[in-house]
Amino acid sequence: MGVLDKDYHIGLNTPQDVESPKHMMPIKVAIGCYNYLFGEGIKRLLQDEREIDVIGIFNEGADFKEIIKIEPDVALVDFYIFRDLPEDFASQTQVKILIIGNRTFYAVSDKRMADLVSKGVAGILPPGADSYLLKKATKAIYSGELWLDRKTMRNILSYESFSKREIKLTEAEKEIVSLICQGYRNKEIAQKLNISEQTVKSHCNRIYKKVGVSDRLQLAIYVYKLWPDWSHTRVGIEK
Repeated sequence: MGVLDKDYHIGLNTPQDVESPKHMMPIKVAIGCYNYLFGEGIKRLLQDEREIDVIGIFNEGADFKEIIKIEPDVALVDFYIFRDLPEDFASQTQVKILIIGNRTFYAVSDKRMADLVSKGVAGILPPGADSYLLKKATKAIYSGELWLDRKTMRNILSYESFSKREIKLTEAEKEIVSLICQGYRNKEIAQKLNISEQTVKSHCNRIYKKVGVSDRLQLAIYVYKLWPDWSHTRVGIEK
């Protein structure tokens, strides 16, 4: 499910540091901040990163459609800007959303945090994050990962509820669940088990259906909460 970073950060589904291939085009980033000067400050923090290209800065009053119109890969937005985004934003675009926490971060309820993730937010950076983590989180969510700090993850764990029922998984499915909870991606699982990536995807779909979840995050949360025989270290969160 993830690895601890700097003692308190979790990058879900990232067993190793995220590194962009050398041949990859720069990640196109749009920044949305209530205060335009803060947006410029974030841009300066990212300027020395060759793998990231800031293509636009938006401030208060910016419409979500304006942001996605310039076709960024990742949008870095603060809570002031994010609260104006439509509820169905994830269905309107493939842009990955990374929320940059400010002083209102700690006032956001656990339910709201869980809703944000379930509706498509790819990452949330707490106010204490530095430029190193900003860059790392941007690369991680661009690569399809979910980026949450430990406290946020625990809040989501406490909020999410599942009904416990008897679930019968094959040995192959159990092995895949174990690898998913350790943070391995489909391609890595395929290599580890010497099977095709398509076979892994088929297994995952059957597992999701049996467990009654829709994605890797929910599966890992289910395992953490309802299968106590699975160790805490396997999901990357300490007791």
